[in-house]
Amino acid sequence: MASDKNVVYVRLSLALAKPGHEAEVDRLENDLMAFFAKQPGYLHGYRITHDNAETGRIGRLTVWRDEQDADSAAQTDHVLAVRSELQLLIEEEQHAERSWVARAVEPAR
Repeated sequence: MASDKNVVYVRLSLALAKPGHEAEVDRLENDLMAFFAKQPGYLHGYRITHDNAETGRIGRLTVWRDEQDADSAAQTDHVLAVRSELQLLIEEEQHAERSWVARAVEPAR
């Protein structure tokens, strides 16, 4: 995967905060994004502020050079500790994590 500069690894995490814990979940998501941005192989990231009016899930989308870089960041003590905090504050049945290998498509010129 790393040999093709247009191929990246993408991770998506969506969660619904338990009632009354929205601000804390938001703070923890921001903490994770700031941490990821400093990790080797991190290319881009986006905070998802809501997925639609029905569910109100928030989360993050991160783009990495490859799966190994994403896994290395995910296994740090910091990320594991923050994720443990998040698990207590979110509705488990509304939590989703997905990942893909993706190919960049340049805008038409």
